[in-house]
Amino acid sequence: MLKSVLSFGFVILLNLSVQAQLDSYKYILVPKKFEGFKYENQFRTSTQIKFLFSQNGYTAIYEDQIPTDLAEDPCKAVRVMLIDDSSLLATKVRLGLRDCNGAVVYESGEGKSKTKDYELAYREAIDGAFKDLEELPYSYIPPEAVLESLAAQKDIVPAQGAATGETLGTAGVAQEDVAPEVSDANPVRKEAEMAATAAVAAASTASTPMDESKDAQQDVAPVSGTAVSLETAAGEEIWYAQETANGYQLVDSTPKIRMKLVKTAQKDTYIATVDDEAMGMVYKKEGQWWHEFFKDGKTEVRPLKLKF
Repeated sequence: MLKSVLSFGFVILLNLSVQAQLDSYKYILVPKKFEGFKYENQFRTSTQIKFLFSQNGYTAIYEDQIPTDLAEDPCKAVRVMLIDDSSLLATKVRLGLRDCNGAVVYESGEGKSKTKDYELAYREAIDGAFKDLEELPYSYIPPEAVLESLAAQKDIVPAQGAATGETLGTAGVAQEDVAPEVSDANPVRKEAEMAATAAVAAASTASTPMDESKDAQQDVAPVSGTAVSLETAAGEEIWYAQETANGYQLVDSTPKIRMKLVKTAQKDTYIATVDDEAMGMVYKKEGQWWHEFFKDGKTEVRPLKLKF
């Protein structure tokens, strides 16, 4: 049973990783003649594949109909591969996607048909292979949009009370940003408020003049990224989410900015950035927040304790 649960979890994480990759491509290039076939659109394979991608929200185009922006930047598209593993007894195919550098970024499971009519058999097999892609929500995220989001967040730090008129604690941090006022009906948000308030209260025990605290804030608030490594921090301490123009910034109780989250089209799924550099995805699964990213050629997944 445990093995089945772990396998299912791995599939979910893999799908999220693939989804994040596909979201970065604007176009799906469909060849009019696939490798191994004698004629263009033989058995209506090109027509069927282009239809399926278009039906599922992708911008699918034939490879001889390149728009201007794609001609200027070929890496905006991935090219479809039809991998034919058919035998005498069955038509069996897989779908693959190859980027502008020739690297395979996606490969589907096998679709098959035992129908003897070739056109119908390839249609059924392609439909079967495409089912994996149907389960991957797609929403194109232009690279420039991500860069603009990151640039917009460079100047976002815990709000200065002097600029906004908010009440500052003795630590010099805007309390409304650290622990926004919420009703008792929301226990999670209330817990975050109480924890942040306790941190400010602890700081107030030091007999530090207000001016000195504000000076200290100048050294603390602008700091972004990790004060300690993610290996030791992830899942071991609570990070509090402060809303920004494009998502959230996650701060610890110091407060220091540990990570920034850029919104995507998917609910509870964000592009993670550390020190203004993209570092995988942060998403919520079955009530738990996870940070998934690539490191040393492998996919790493770590739990996060977040309070919104």
